[in-house]
Amino acid sequence: MQVHELFDYHATQRPDDCCLIFNGEKLSYGTVGDMARTIAAGLAAEGVQAGHRVAILCQNCPEYLAFLMACSQLGAVAVPLNYRLAPAEIAYVLADAQVHLLLNPDTELEPLLLSLLDSDDEAPRCIAHTERAALSWDEWLSNASGKSFTAVDQGPEAFLQLYTSGTTGHPKGVVLSHANLVSLFTISTVSAPHKAGADTVDLVSAPNFHIGGSGTLLLPIMAGGSVVLHKTFDPFALVNDVEQYKVDHMFIVPAMILAVISMVPDLDKRDFSHLKQIMYGASPITTDLLEQALKIFQCDFAQVYGMTETTGSIVMLTPADHQRALKDKPELLQSCGRPQAGVAVKICDPDGKELPAGETGELWIRSGSNMLEYYNNEGATAETLINGWIRTGDSGVKDEEGFLYLRDRIKDMIVSGGENIYPIEIENVLSRHPAIADVAVVGIPNEKYGEAPLACVALKPEQSLSEDEMIDYCRDKLAGYKIPRQLQIMEALPRNPSGKILKKELRAPHWEGKERNI
Repeated sequence: MQVHELFDYHATQRPDDCCLIFNGEKLSYGTVGDMARTIAAGLAAEGVQAGHRVAILCQNCPEYLAFLMACSQLGAVAVPLNYRLAPAEIAYVLADAQVHLLLNPDTELEPLLLSLLDSDDEAPRCIAHTERAALSWDEWLSNASGKSFTAVDQGPEAFLQLYTSGTTGHPKGVVLSHANLVSLFTISTVSAPHKAGADTVDLVSAPNFHIGGSGTLLLPIMAGGSVVLHKTFDPFALVNDVEQYKVDHMFIVPAMILAVISMVPDLDKRDFSHLKQIMYGASPITTDLLEQALKIFQCDFAQVYGMTETTGSIVMLTPADHQRALKDKPELLQSCGRPQAGVAVKICDPDGKELPAGETGELWIRSGSNMLEYYNNEGATAETLINGWIRTGDSGVKDEEGFLYLRDRIKDMIVSGGENIYPIEIENVLSRHPAIADVAVVGIPNEKYGEAPLACVALKPEQSLSEDEMIDYCRDKLAGYKIPRQLQIMEALPRNPSGKILKKELRAPHWEGKERNI
């Protein structure tokens, strides 16, 4: 089964039902379906065939959902681009994915597109609103409107290619299949206490280049529900739309919950009575924040754990678990939950041998939503995907009841506000600074974002460096969220006898007294 077949079913059975609400406008399933067919015809006219990678540079918008359905119809693979990356980083993704065509329907991102075109001589053919594009977006759609195309009966397995930060400093293309998305849909439908359907409304504000954005958009649409789609996260718009459109479910990260509670006034005067569930992930929630949120929203809360390689959430701390935590087991809030339906997990030692409950090791996961591969990266695929199991790189422990507790990150990664950051990306940039002799970047606790990068540096003789100077140096070399805002200058970085930097020692003082080190 291909993803568009589920969408097409709802568009055929209930073409007038609301599919998306975007900027106050309601778009029916029939309208979005027409948009998808037009985009598919336009892609076919540009020579896009089954298996071709097609990139899109846009914030959340109706065109993005239509683009996904168009790619599904043609058997093409959708590659949503992270618009928070620097142009050089986007250029790497385009080259690595061997992109056939680049779409940019979002005029707000035109400056980024122009910077990309200026800096990348190998950029693929582009369709956008700017005169620099090979084709005008509006003209392209107009020419494709009403044109026929040949949809594939059974296209290639691959459907969606999302890029995640890499341990070598370059992002890796996670290839997800139609079967992965259908499996995730089944897992969610069986496991979720509150289920999406034709009479439900979800709110989506996570960015489309994350599985947390594309996944939370696709799942309710596959179920025939309506989605209030936000271009980006805005705490004021979120509160207004939850109330106005009687939203049933939404996914946000704890940093977003904190932003809503701390920034939006008079929440006690709002009507959230229709809201059934808030699902959150990327980091645990504190007891204080949960109690505040429960008092304000008066709905169920569920924490989910997953990764791009598992097509999103496959472990859940249920609403009942949250209530139990508040009643007499507060340590449950430090757990990411138990496996959802059809998901197997195990804790393993370095040799892959399963460990008993209570012992700490690496978390391995097996489910029908595990990725196909890392694109054109056999080595990384072989290291991560073993006999159907995903090695998560997260260190954890499973208790006697099956609850999973994450302890540390075996892979050297920082999760800040839901964004994955590999320190080596930052270290590669800072190591070229003329004042820096040695550098290591670690994640430290941050009240707003969960974690934030800290740059630990040793300077060359007679050199100096301030935080502002460091930030300015990184500004055109790294995505803004990757730039460290804190600097620790040391005489020398701690190393073991073989010369490896002891990052655990650098992190330890900052995580003292914390239940988790991530």
